[in-house]
Amino acid sequence: MLEKLAGALKKAGPYVPVILLAFAKAAFAAGSGGQPQIVTGAINLLNDATSWLLGIIPAGSGAAIGYHALMKQMSDGDPATAAAHNRAMRNVLIGGAIGESAVGITKVFLSYFQG
Repeated sequence: MLEKLAGALKKAGPYVPVILLAFAKAAFAAGSGGQPQIVTGAINLLNDATSWLLGIIPAGSGAAIGYHALMKQMSDGDPATAAAHNRAMRNVLIGGAIGESAVGITKVFLSYFQG
């Protein structure tokens, strides 16, 4: 009898984590107090970090564009140098747009969890 039970448990072993995960959401939702403190802290940290990034990315992009514009102006009409700085300014604009978009998407994602 005990051997049969042990054999059944060995066969069911790989399915136990799946079953536990299936009921985990209901178990976490049954607890009172809302979200765990670590989740609330992580959300606050990400909100603060993205708020800083919303200001730092445009400032850094503006400084980099200003630098490349100054270097282009100081290149004494060399077309290769001017082209290199034009490419660099374009890359900074694209990188800044991607960074701002990523931060915006993250902010929208976090707003879902703030209720």
